[in-house]
Amino acid sequence: MLRIILKILTFTLPLFVNPAYTQIIWQENFLIPEKGIWGNENGTIQSDFSGIETWTLDTAGINLDGPDDYAKTVSTSGGRFECRDIDGEVIWRSEQIDISSYNKINIRLTAYETGSGNNTSNKYLKAFYRLNEGNEIAFDTYGVNLGNWGSANAEQHELEGESLQIICYIKNHYANDKVTLDEVIVREKEKTMPPIIRNDIIINEILFNPYPEGEDFIEIYNRSDKTISANCLFLANRDKNMELTRIYQLLKSKYLFQPGSYLAITKNIEDISLWYEIKCPSCLLQVNKMPRYNNKEGYVVLLNEKMEIIDELYYNEDMHSPFLRDPEGISLERISFFAPTNKYGNWKSASSMSGYGTPGYENSQACDDSLLSPQLIIEPAAFSPNYDGYNDQLLIHYQMNQKNYSATIKLFDTYGRYVLTLLNNEMPGMKGTIKWNGEDETGQLQKPGIYIIIAEIISDKGTVHRFKDAVVLTGKSE
Repeated sequence: MLRIILKILTFTLPLFVNPAYTQIIWQENFLIPEKGIWGNENGTIQSDFSGIETWTLDTAGINLDGPDDYAKTVSTSGGRFECRDIDGEVIWRSEQIDISSYNKINIRLTAYETGSGNNTSNKYLKAFYRLNEGNEIAFDTYGVNLGNWGSANAEQHELEGESLQIICYIKNHYANDKVTLDEVIVREKEKTMPPIIRNDIIINEILFNPYPEGEDFIEIYNRSDKTISANCLFLANRDKNMELTRIYQLLKSKYLFQPGSYLAITKNIEDISLWYEIKCPSCLLQVNKMPRYNNKEGYVVLLNEKMEIIDELYYNEDMHSPFLRDPEGISLERISFFAPTNKYGNWKSASSMSGYGTPGYENSQACDDSLLSPQLIIEPAAFSPNYDGYNDQLLIHYQMNQKNYSATIKLFDTYGRYVLTLLNNEMPGMKGTIKWNGEDETGQLQKPGIYIIIAEIISDKGTVHRFKDAVVLTGKSE
């Protein structure tokens, strides 16, 4: 028997000023460690640039006498490019960056050094740019940094052109000195950072029982349509009194987390790479601190910068497949982005075909045939199409358990009067989202009230699945 569940939400909008951020066109935060060059005991140079596509390094004339002499990315402070005792000059070059669709481009990078060496000819970081493959031009602000300058933000403002390249000349001569390049960012104009609300970012995979001496990882997924900075996110767990504990910010600096993308968080990328296939190196984030997750059971809590819970998972080892002899080294994967995080059956052991873990990319168990029937999830329970940026549209998320379904979705008011057809015997694909903005077929915004959603999904074999639910349209109607 079909039941209509009316879920009328009472909510208040938080009063706060959204932080401003600049639209980032291109950035390099050096999140993948151990990429570059270093020496060995034989005096030969070792190198590794695998997975690096956004920058190159010119190392002609460099002398590296041992493994402590290097020009490479390191994991310190979440990732940076560092030179130590290279006895020469390296040239770091970005790729050619397409800026043809933007106006008034700004560049900023961080240049800093440590150590006592103050010889300006042997210790420096000089920042240049090239527009449209033309001449190299030094940054206007702190483009040349010599000797013991400490820390500086080199900046260049209001550039226009078709293409842009950033070039940094870095020299270092002494073993107790380091010269560092970090946070290379190309921006356009300022925008307002959208608030991060519940389920914008969801917990998507967890490795809580790693191989011996290995590291945990937590994978999150951006299921919103917002670009979110990871420095606004925090991970935590709960103590025996269910209080939040071990709350750690993912990053101090800005890192853009794009809609529809994955981010796997761990304390040791090298360890994760040893055991699991890495299809997206840039989707792995190495952090200095993260909560410890018990091998038997526990909580993973994801928070925003206001310490509001964005998503939370209670896990235990019984959630793993009963066919596993030992769950050690096997991650738990979320099946559906849209089903509640803690819904029974929404988590499964990563498949053996995937190597028992998929950090940084689509789960091996996502949208598999374990779903016995199509799934329809409607949110929010109440929406107000007043274009204030908060619950402006009704979202109907669907996920099919097999191919070749056709779907019809119609809307009616509480008197049974027809309002709109969202899908009419169409092939919707395996998963997706259908939106309603509160208007009927003529474009007329409907009056506040309760509206009924009726969906019919039919397989190519004639099996019919029917759904019926209700939603509240709130706000002023004009």
